[in-house]
Amino acid sequence: MDDYRELLLLRAARETGVLDALVSTADTPGEVAEQAGVTERAAEQTVGALVDLGFLEWVGGAVQPTNRMLGFVTKTDVRSVGSLPRALDVAGALVDLPDAMQSGDPAAFGVDDETARRNRLGAAAARDTADVRAAVTAAVREHPEADSVLVVGDDAGQHAVEFARRGFDAALRHETDVVDALRPLLAPEPVELVAGPVPEPVDADADLVVLPHALAERSDEEASEVLAAARESASEDGGVVVAIDTFGSDPGLTAELLATTTGGAVREPETVAAWFEDAELADTGTADVPGTGYGVVAGRRRAVQ
Repeated sequence: MDDYRELLLLRAARETGVLDALVSTADTPGEVAEQAGVTERAAEQTVGALVDLGFLEWVGGAVQPTNRMLGFVTKTDVRSVGSLPRALDVAGALVDLPDAMQSGDPAAFGVDDETARRNRLGAAAARDTADVRAAVTAAVREHPEADSVLVVGDDAGQHAVEFARRGFDAALRHETDVVDALRPLLAPEPVELVAGPVPEPVDADADLVVLPHALAERSDEEASEVLAAARESASEDGGVVVAIDTFGSDPGLTAELLATTTGGAVREPETVAAWFEDAELADTGTADVPGTGYGVVAGRRRAVQ
């Protein structure tokens, strides 16, 4: 949704209970007004807008949800959630950004933690497949002889899956609640799931340790901890750590991170490269991921003297 007014209307429909009414038993504007406690004018015009946007369709004298509404109906399979519920969560946080700027605390999303988590995973699962493939290709370029890959903090596991489908021995490290949510999704894939804190190392001895979009959302201190753990997870025989993220300038993402995290930021690649060096990762270099807005920072493990 490119028009912020449409996004905020949809957020208002979610916050007032209009969406809940529409995906349960309400099938006319009058029933929506009664169940959600909104005015008849609000119900009629919101229902009309949702029809125009493709979330509802008229069948006879009643409205029914379309497949586009699916992300608001089910959260079981994160692939069905899509990116829009997360966009609404972020929109709400941005509305409250002035308070967050004064207090230093990001706003609550207006949904419970589990729903917010699955919305985030759903948005990650909706990431452009071409971007994922380009990112994996860029990571492989940093260590063409690699056989084993540990992917850390990959919210929907698409990068780990792409590595596995290319013939790599692939494992995915993420928090336990995320792994539990992804387990049914990744069950058919040859990806080992390793549940545990992202900032803690894995006994993987991996040729490649890849961090896709795992640093920007974290504070400087947290990101440094993730890098230190990645180094310990990499093979002592020249294992390579690769961070794939948005670097440089992205005002929209900057606003999102300011509103939704306690310390996340869009950073210059040179800043992250310095963290690599602090983590005893040598031969550090930066590059772009062709065809995307992402960049790469990579470094090779070296023994601490």
